[in-house]
Amino acid sequence: MIRIGHNPNTNMLPMFYFLPREHPLLESVTAEPTGHNAMLADGRIDMAPISAFSYGEHWRDYAILPNLSVSTRGRVGSILLFSKVPLTDLNGLTVALTDTSATSVNLTKILLHHYYGVAPRYLTMPSDLQRMFTKADAALLIADAAIQAALQHPDCYIYDLGEEWFQHTGCSMTYAVWAFPKQLITEREEELKIVYRLLLEAKSKALANMDELLQTCQTMLGGSLDFWRDYFNQFKYDLDSTLRSGLKKYLDLCFEQKLLSNRPILEYWPKE
Repeated sequence: MIRIGHNPNTNMLPMFYFLPREHPLLESVTAEPTGHNAMLADGRIDMAPISAFSYGEHWRDYAILPNLSVSTRGRVGSILLFSKVPLTDLNGLTVALTDTSATSVNLTKILLHHYYGVAPRYLTMPSDLQRMFTKADAALLIADAAIQAALQHPDCYIYDLGEEWFQHTGCSMTYAVWAFPKQLITEREEELKIVYRLLLEAKSKALANMDELLQTCQTMLGGSLDFWRDYFNQFKYDLDSTLRSGLKKYLDLCFEQKLLSNRPILEYWPKE
């Protein structure tokens, strides 16, 4: 059996909605991205859509499944920095970072330090905009928490970090990759191939039946069908050469900004 990390957020529905729940090879373990990052690192699960940054931390031990990711080329809609002041005025102020993300936390630091030239103080908190704003001048939220906060139309600046990244780099941004320990290739290769095929089939079926997923999102969080249609139009769930290039750019900058101790090499399996 392959223990798979299940992410319950709406942006992950195309990955999981049609994945068989009773397949004899699959066991699902639900958590937020940072939970899956830790579980994969300590062996509690075998595979997950982990934070791209977490792959960068463990690249010597992990391989990436091709054709699967959570990426955008520009606006993302659910990785948002809410700020009381413009980004250029955050120097020396406090930024509250969600405790559910690694990729977005470090993307925030790259954008603020490298591209805006500001050095705020950081603290990590649960995803609650009102409580974050009692302790900080800006707050990073991701996924459904970011959507819910934005739908409340808070009286502050709202920066979409996918859009910010694209404006500064011209690159796509990959937030999550499907990764697993390389040792499984020798230990359980046939099982990995079957599970990889199941993931690709589930994604293809979801993308062909998006109206059903949009209605599910509406039930989960509210909002109009048009809102959700526009939201999902931003996402790319494959990992083509353009997305791989953007992923490499992000991880290279993480290394250059000393957020990672070495420069990651991207390794994919199965080979294409």
